[in-house]
Order: sequence, then C-alpha cells, then structure tokens
Amino acid sequence: MTPIKVTLLRPKVHQGHPLEQLDTRIFRACDIRGRVPEQINVEVAFAVGRLLGRWYPQAKVGVGRDTRVSSAALADALIAGFLTSGCETFDLGFCPTEIVAFGVGIERIHLGVMVTASHNPEPDNGFKVFKAHGDQEPIAHLMDRLRVALLENPRGQTASAAKAPIALSLINEFVEHIAEPLDLKWTKGPLALNGLNGTASLVATPLAERLALDVRWIRGEHAGLPVTGPDPLKPPLAAEMSAFVRASRTGVGVAWDGDADRCVFFDAAGALVPNAYVMAMMADHFLKNAGAAGVVYDPKLVLSIQKTVTRHRSHGVRVATGSSHMRAAMHHTGAVYGGESSAHHYFGRLGGIDSGMLAWVTMLQIIEHSDQTLCELASAYRQEVAVLPELSLKVDHPEAMILDLDQALLKGKACLEVEGGKATFGVETHRTYQLASGVRFSLNPSTTEAVMRFNFESDGDPQHLLEQSEEILKVLLRHTDSDETSLPVLALA
Repeated sequence: MTPIKVTLLRPKVHQGHPLEQLDTRIFRACDIRGRVPEQINVEVAFAVGRLLGRWYPQAKVGVGRDTRVSSAALADALIAGFLTSGCETFDLGFCPTEIVAFGVGIERIHLGVMVTASHNPEPDNGFKVFKAHGDQEPIAHLMDRLRVALLENPRGQTASAAKAPIALSLINEFVEHIAEPLDLKWTKGPLALNGLNGTASLVATPLAERLALDVRWIRGEHAGLPVTGPDPLKPPLAAEMSAFVRASRTGVGVAWDGDADRCVFFDAAGALVPNAYVMAMMADHFLKNAGAAGVVYDPKLVLSIQKTVTRHRSHGVRVATGSSHMRAAMHHTGAVYGGESSAHHYFGRLGGIDSGMLAWVTMLQIIEHSDQTLCELASAYRQEVAVLPELSLKVDHPEAMILDLDQALLKGKACLEVEGGKATFGVETHRTYQLASGVRFSLNPSTTEAVMRFNFESDGDPQHLLEQSEEILKVLLRHTDSDETSLPVLALA
C-alpha cells in the first residue's frame, strides 16, 4: 500500500472581521450552504472553525475541499479558526466528500469538515460536518447551535495560528480500502466516466488503475464547474453524458456530482438508469448475504426497493431524506445498504457513509456477475415498477398547495389513501398519496434548494401513472410561476 502522505504546512493567518448581517438561512438540516461572498465568506468560515474548535478542543480535525473557485480560501480560513482554538488540524486537500467521512470513520480524525456546495452551481459554497459515531448529537442540532452562537457573538478575532496544519492525503488508503476486498475482474469493455469537473477523478483514476479498468473520461479535469452546477441529473448534462457514452462505444457510463458522493448510471445506449432501479439492484446484491441485516431508504421512491426486500424476506426502514438522517439510520439499524432517490448510496462496510466510488464499483460487480447488460438488468425492475423522472418546482405557498391536492385527490374518492409522512428517523414534511390504481405520488421540500420535489411511481398500469400524473401536474401549476410550456413532457423513465 502506498504510504500516507503527511506534510507540514506553513502557519496560516486570518484577520477576523465582524459577521455583518449573518444570513441564518445558510444553516440547513444537514449542512451549511449559501452564496459566496454574500452569505458564505472567509469570516463565516473562520468563525465556524473557531466555534467547532472550542466545542471539540481535544479533537483531531480534518478539512477537505472541492474544486470550486472559493473553496481553497474558505478551507484556509476554516483551518485558521480550528488552529486558533488549539485543535490539531489536518489539511486533507482537494478530495471527494467521502474521503473526509472515511477519515472520521477509521478514526484518523475525530471531526471532519468538507468545503463544498455539492451539486449547486457556483458561486454557492458551504460546509459538510462529519462527527464520530460516538457523538450522539444530531447534525441538525449542531447546525442550530452554530447559528445561535454566531448570532450571539458575531465578531471574529485577529488570529495568528500558533501551530501549522498538517497535510494528510487519505486517497491512496481509501482506494485500497475499497479495492482490496472487492471480487471484481471486469471483462465487459471500457467504461465512460464523467466527473463534471469536480473531485471524482481524484479517486476514480487511481481506483480504475488499481482494478485494471479501461476508462474514458469526459469532464475529468478541474477546469471550472458547469454553469448549471455539477448535477449529473440536470437535463443538459445528462444529455451530454448520454452522447458521450454512445460516441465512446462503452457498455456503462458513470457520472458523479461535484463532490462525488452521488453517482448515476447510463446503459450502452446512453439511457439514464432511474435510481429507483439502481437502489433495488444494490439491495438485491447486498441482501443475498446480509444475514439479519436489512436496508434503509428515503421516502421518495419506495416501491421497487420494497419489492426487493420482500423477495429476500428481509426488512427495510424508511428514513427522512438527508445524508445525516441516512447515516444515523445506517449506524443505528446496522443496515448493509442504504439508498436515496437522489442517487446517494450508503454502505455498511464503510460504516454507513455514502460513497460514489463504492457505488460505482459495486454496480460493476453486479453486472459482471450476471450474464446481462445494464439495460437488461434494469428492464427486470422496470417491468415491476414504473417511475417518472423527478419534478422540481418552486412553490410559493406549500400549505395551500397541499390543501388543493387533498381536495383534488381525496374528495369523493374513498379508494385513495393519504400517508402524512410518518416514517422512522424524523420525516416531518414528507407527504404521500397512494392511489388505488397503484400510483404513488410523493412531495418533499428539497434539503439543498428552494424547490419542492415531486415523484411519481406505480406498480400498476404505466398508462394510469401517466394519466394520473398529468392530472396532478395541473393542480401543481396553480401554485407555481411555471406554465405547461416550460415543463418537461411527462414520460416513463
């Protein structure tokens, strides 16, 4: 195994300033995120590092960063805040988010912060915080404590770091941790990879070399994120990847988001495989030898993974959308796998963290160990459950929209059921409508953007799914600025 790279860095100095007009909207349930420099800036970064350092004075702290223009300066300020508080601080450099989480999981560090805004476009940026499993405080509570503390004490102090941070690269160790136990000898040709100019290639390239994989890259360089944001599900970026898969004549395409903790898959024809089916494939794979361990999943699209769980006579737990909720559920339930409809995949063998890298090579295992292509594998799940692509809309008054939906879907139709979003581990705002025709419709406020997410699925007649979703869409349009001409045509995924 390649030795871990450890390098002493020069002390970093940061001049603190008042946090004028702190925008508390940057504090979300699972992370801190906002626009640079109006909401997120070096003053905020320094103050966050200083506070966390005071609250965790004995912790070894690690800071990673993505490839955004603002990430290096924000990481430097964050590190300066930790050093000012006396913490032993490690600079993890440019890396995917899962490297920071991995460092905490193997106890190389006790507290990790990743500077990233994930799939959001620039100039957005922010901070994801990872704590040891032994720390029982929910991330949402920590976010609230930070918000209150910064409002009560908004002035930073002039800070000169008493100690230098230490550069620590965990990438080689992570690659070996993924590859060493993996039963994979890929024989099905080259692969198309897309990093969307984010951090994916920093790990995917050495991992491909370690596993002797022949790969073709698009957007593997760190030359500026896509204008729309490094989100592989954005229609223009998905179309670009689809064309690349076909042009490169590869059997499988993989695309990651900006910090590489989400990944999506394309078949040889360039068709995006719906993540509802990917989750079911992953569950099928892991439940074969899971023993008593089950799976966890978010409430957006559940029918396909639930059918998989039933086939294995296993058990699944529905969990609130959001990485901190999913990681907590993975830890508390001992689940072997967890999936979110947004294309986050969580793994028991990594201590419950989500990993775009382990998801990628696990999918290769699934394909290699079958006698089918990715398209053929997905078709088996598609025959059981039909899904539509997720719809995201800005809704001015969600409460009024829900009342309108209730009236439209429930009045005089006793065969309908409404589930008010009660699920394990804290779903408060999720709402599901289960129609007698087999159609399931869910709505959730996004945890990362100012939009509502709408998902449609059915284990009944796909034509009924299309018809019902068209009727529901008419109701939704009453509560948005969108019109029918600006929305995508609803079609089966």
